[in-house]
Amino acid sequence: METFYVVGMIIAGLFFGWTIGSHYTGAVMGTAYGAKIFDIKKATILMAVFALLGATFQSHEVIKTVGVGILPIEYLTPFRAMIMMLNAALVTAVNTWLKLPISTAQLACFSIVGVGLAVDAPISWEKTMLPLVITWVGTPIVGCIFGFVFTKGVGAVKSEKIEKLKKSMLIIACCYASFTLGANNSGLAVSVLYGSGTVQSLLLAGFIGGVVVAIGALTWGRPLLEKVGLHIVQLEINSAIGAQFGQATTAYIAALLGYPTSMNQAIVGAIGGAGLARGVQYIQIKVVKEIVINWAVSLIVSGFTAYILYKVFSMLLGVK
Repeated sequence: METFYVVGMIIAGLFFGWTIGSHYTGAVMGTAYGAKIFDIKKATILMAVFALLGATFQSHEVIKTVGVGILPIEYLTPFRAMIMMLNAALVTAVNTWLKLPISTAQLACFSIVGVGLAVDAPISWEKTMLPLVITWVGTPIVGCIFGFVFTKGVGAVKSEKIEKLKKSMLIIACCYASFTLGANNSGLAVSVLYGSGTVQSLLLAGFIGGVVVAIGALTWGRPLLEKVGLHIVQLEINSAIGAQFGQATTAYIAALLGYPTSMNQAIVGAIGGAGLARGVQYIQIKVVKEIVINWAVSLIVSGFTAYILYKVFSMLLGVK
């Protein structure tokens, strides 16, 4: 029976990784797609390649934080890990279907907390959860600052040669954001595989996470790519470059520190900073309010549903 739960944990983790890839296409490729620099096929292929690279080589600190930093290892059984990842994947998939950007980092962490509370596990509130919450609160603020700085910097350069290169600069910014997505979010899907000892190599865990994130982008990346690229932001080239670099830098720093954050929150903050730099309002306030409310609700929902899922399946299957 233990083998069944190990397989279930692996499938649930891969399912979550797939939903992460599909969910974040808009956050990392939306500006270039909205600017009509490339189509959906090229956007998703580029995202897949660079997300795989970021996941393989730079996701290790995130994997350790989420995999072994929230709950003690002895509480992370295959059955519990399966419920955690299944819950996070389902909530993410529903939000992708509804075209509502959320934070998969927050969903993953609160799914772990929800199951932890259900089994009376000691949760690392001060050492891990507090720094994570500070990171999440600070993400849109830091993103705004970086978005402002990068946009000012790009706009300050007036040479004809640079103007011709700006489309290439935006493509580079989107690829950087995709690489950061791999480093920052793909590890969430395989964190429990590493924490439970199923996968013992951080490099292999990162690679597995990158593969499923890439597949998610390629197969179901269109809904949020269109939502973000066509309905949330309409940026001129300088602001698009500044916002994408601002987002990627914010999330990349968080990944290096081992604290996964929201690519969506980072891009919203960075777009706000880009708007301030240009003296223009780029973000549609109604849509942003919808996103912010959904972030708050999804956190509560993910923790609650993880708790309930564990209790129900534990009772039905007779396993702790």
